[in-house]
Amino acid sequence: MIIFGLRKKISIILPDDWQNNNQKKYPLIIVFDRQNSRSHNHIIHTIDYLTASEQMPRAIIISIESDNSRRISEAKSPISSKSGKAHLNEKYLFNEIINLAESKFKASQFRVLIGHSWYGHFTTSMFTKNINNLSAVIVFDPFFKQKNVSLIDSISTLNNIKIKHTKYFRYSIGRDYPEDYRAIEIVKNKNTNSKINIQGTYFPRAFHNAVPGLGIGEALYDIFEYWSIQQYTFFRPSNKRIDLFAELKNNMINHYGNNLDFSLGVLNGKGWGFYNEAEYLKAIKIWNVLINQYPSFSEAYLYIIEAQQQLKLDTSKTKIKFKESLQLSQYYTQEEKKELLSELK
Repeated sequence: MIIFGLRKKISIILPDDWQNNNQKKYPLIIVFDRQNSRSHNHIIHTIDYLTASEQMPRAIIISIESDNSRRISEAKSPISSKSGKAHLNEKYLFNEIINLAESKFKASQFRVLIGHSWYGHFTTSMFTKNINNLSAVIVFDPFFKQKNVSLIDSISTLNNIKIKHTKYFRYSIGRDYPEDYRAIEIVKNKNTNSKINIQGTYFPRAFHNAVPGLGIGEALYDIFEYWSIQQYTFFRPSNKRIDLFAELKNNMINHYGNNLDFSLGVLNGKGWGFYNEAEYLKAIKIWNVLINQYPSFSEAYLYIIEAQQQLKLDTSKTKIKFKESLQLSQYYTQEEKKELLSELK
């Protein structure tokens, strides 16, 4: 993609159940400084680890590369420097990257920005200027001040805004910027706006380039902790209520302002939990919910068929749905599809 007259490389990682022939939407995570391969790869692997561990939902990840000789001007405001192009970078972010994610890859409006150093400054600025269009921002060793710009003051003003849903600002700061840490901690401690969730971590002996690796896991966990609590409340063995699912999903929408699907593993596990307790109708309902949220996971129809057989119900329509779903699904290899078809009874 071209920005500021330069060609900027981006990479796009889609969830393994993503496919073009259904309408399922996913949260969007945008990671800056793709060119710093060590920290970038650690961030990507951390997202993958937390997703596999059921601590955060599957997401679309777009990483943006910056030329190290120009990244400072990309993050600087024109009111601070004549070379500042942050206003153009902002247009690029919302008009190009986010528009691409939504129009081509079915990203939802749940958006997380991740930035380090000067891009920590830029993403912090985006949080203060576009808070209604972002869900969370994670920054590592950001520069809160530049000439004519104080992001500490900008964050402080968020205390007075009225918004319906929780917005997350997570920061990690190392040994090089103790004054910035003290300044943002004052803002955090004075914040009384329940919808502005500000938290951070100080690593007093961590070097600048080590901070992203130290902070990313905790920041992501914090942002999605509420999601994790809601889905575990449904998953726990003591819960026998099917209708609790809709209640908890509404809780998440009210909290985040966007729908975040429960994980495939939690829904499937709950279905088998009911099945093993001979609650076959409840198991069928949960697996139907799973199919609705993960339409490419065709084998859930096989589980429904097993439960229907236990209840001595007609399985012919479910078998047809299974075959249709499997034919469309891109989640499985051809060999896996043959194996699933062989399981059809």
